[in-house]
Amino acid sequence: MDETTYSSDEVIRAINDRYIPVRVDNDQRPDINARYNMGGWPTTAVLTPDGTTLTGGTYVPAAQMLQMLEHVERFYREHKTDIQQRGVDLQTRSPRMQPGSSGDLRNSMVTRIVEEISETYDDLYGGFGTQPKFPHTEQLELLLLEYRLSDEQRLYDMASKTMLGMSRGGMYDHVEGGFFRYSTTRDWSVPHFEKMAEDHAGLLRVLATLVLIGGRPEFNATLRSAVDYVLSVLRNPDSAFFGGSQDADEAYYALALDERRKTAAPYVDRTIYTNWNASLASALYAVASALNDDQVAQVATATVGALDDRMRDRDGLLYHFAPQDGSPRARGLLTDQAAYLRSLIDAHEHTGEGRFIDRAEQLVLAVDARFEHDDGPYDDHAAIEEQLGNLAFKDRPLHENALVADSFLRLASLTEDASYRTRAEAILCAYAKTYGQAGSFAASYARAVRRYLSTASTLCVVGDRRSTDAFREAGRGLSDPLLTTRTLDPSHAEILRRRGYESTPLPAAFLCRGSTCAAPVHDPGDLRAAALGLTGFDLSTGCG
Repeated sequence: MDETTYSSDEVIRAINDRYIPVRVDNDQRPDINARYNMGGWPTTAVLTPDGTTLTGGTYVPAAQMLQMLEHVERFYREHKTDIQQRGVDLQTRSPRMQPGSSGDLRNSMVTRIVEEISETYDDLYGGFGTQPKFPHTEQLELLLLEYRLSDEQRLYDMASKTMLGMSRGGMYDHVEGGFFRYSTTRDWSVPHFEKMAEDHAGLLRVLATLVLIGGRPEFNATLRSAVDYVLSVLRNPDSAFFGGSQDADEAYYALALDERRKTAAPYVDRTIYTNWNASLASALYAVASALNDDQVAQVATATVGALDDRMRDRDGLLYHFAPQDGSPRARGLLTDQAAYLRSLIDAHEHTGEGRFIDRAEQLVLAVDARFEHDDGPYDDHAAIEEQLGNLAFKDRPLHENALVADSFLRLASLTEDASYRTRAEAILCAYAKTYGQAGSFAASYARAVRRYLSTASTLCVVGDRRSTDAFREAGRGLSDPLLTTRTLDPSHAEILRRRGYESTPLPAAFLCRGSTCAAPVHDPGDLRAAALGLTGFDLSTGCG
């Protein structure tokens, strides 16, 4: 569009004479994209001064654009009063959800989403649908979660074949590492060559799970190669942050290794996106567990800390993005709060540092104070700015709210505060009657429902952080994918007394499933036996 339609002198004159052009970057303002995208990118939307949509489309050739601009301007001039009233009518609409009840949250909901995913699965090449093919990592994560809970082999086969198709074919850069954006062909052979931080967060999580399950050594090699790419290319120089993407350059990626070394690599956009950085941090903790690599975990912890230092506003909310050397912008989008909340919980579970749980609870308070939620799902933004046009319409996205609900359920187990579970239930119930409209894209919602319906498994480790490292590592060796791990310092005397731990020699670990707990474990090597005795089945890795 830039090189054709928007380089036309006639189009330029028509726009500047009759319109006010506003250019929006989808990555920087996903809330605007959610309300004005007209079927893909690029979107050209023609609006009234108050933000009401008149018309628009995706790719519009120059000649057609000229006709559209002339027709819309004439139509608006002739029907201005009616159009303005239509805008007022739209603004007064306030569609509200009709929430379900806790009784509506059933295992059949998860089964339905898994079936939706299975129906689009490509038995020949893996992946979902025909072409173009995207990674769909949320769906893969759900398949692997359900496999680990049920041992249903087809669920593993769908996820593993999809990942093998991507990693063996053109979707993967076999020279420099890293995954491309998507495949333009059904067989994963011809990619769109852009590499995205967002995609790598999900792909690293899936690969880490496949490595933890075991059974295919090549997943280890792909995971190591992919994480090396993320750390060496996407990580910003002299920073704990990651850039957003690396440009597509078909000619460059066709070169062999020795030729690439002589050629400038494609440009890396160093813009810092909070949600993508938080998601990568969470993924890197999973990678560190799968590869037993403390250095990767240290990178994750540095990123979580940097987000708190640079991207948090005066109200405790996270900004959405920042140029590498500029000030953070776009305050109060739900996508950032949801991703950062999950990363804080992951940080605590991996490191045992209490500060991360404290920050998580502070973030929840900040979100509650600024986001409208009516004791249910959150709006996609905190309405800090003036809400022009369609931004005034309520949008309570399923995916981000599902992530929040899942985090609330984890916090309920980690803090023994039942109010978090009540909050999670309210969010999940709000979508109980409508989640099916999202089809397979309700995968994150299905994962949260699965956690809600499952008996909570918790590992409480008591002792100073260094003396408890081995207990947390042993806990990560248990294959229960819904296990939460809390580390308590001995200085938490009141908590220890409430839990009945005050007279137990430390360090120690307490493994519980629901209200049933195993005897205290004082040797990390005994944790597996405690799990076996508690649950009646082996929770150790290697079930694949």
